[in-house]
Amino acid sequence: MAETNGSKRILVIDDDEKLLGITEELLARHGYAPTTCHDSTRVVELLKRQPFDAVLLDIRMPGFEGTDLLPLIKKLHTDLPVILVSAYCDKTNAGYYHSLGAFDIIGKPFSHEVVLDTVGRAVNRQEHIPLVLTGLSLRSARDQLYRKLILAALRKTDWNQVKAAELLGVSRYCLIRWLKKLGISY
Repeated sequence: MAETNGSKRILVIDDDEKLLGITEELLARHGYAPTTCHDSTRVVELLKRQPFDAVLLDIRMPGFEGTDLLPLIKKLHTDLPVILVSAYCDKTNAGYYHSLGAFDIIGKPFSHEVVLDTVGRAVNRQEHIPLVLTGLSLRSARDQLYRKLILAALRKTDWNQVKAAELLGVSRYCLIRWLKKLGISY
């Protein structure tokens, strides 16, 4: 394991030691303090010993797979953003990975810019919610945006309306009104 000084601490977990070295160098060059771990069985111990601002996690590894580690990491640190980085990440499984608590997913091979952008959003607590407008109506755009935000908050809180309303900064009553107005039922 290697560590350097910097402002934001990033834990990088991958069984490919060459890729760990490249990612460590990239993050360190951009002012982060990366800690690398090639043994997935040591991750929980590492997380208990020192705080991190974000985690880059591979999916397929010997020992614990990333999909096994992700719920464990989120149980220890619910607010810790975990970014899945794997050749097995694809947009069709994004919903599943997000339901496990992933902040975002990056497919391998990846560009350095994508990793830096995603880590930057994670440590600054900025969530990326894609939105495609279907028309030029302000009312329609507002409803599309509200739908995306409400669904993201509900998913993030395991569909708990009280917690989702708190996350959105509105009352539960207001959230329920918007759910009805937008026709969102679950």
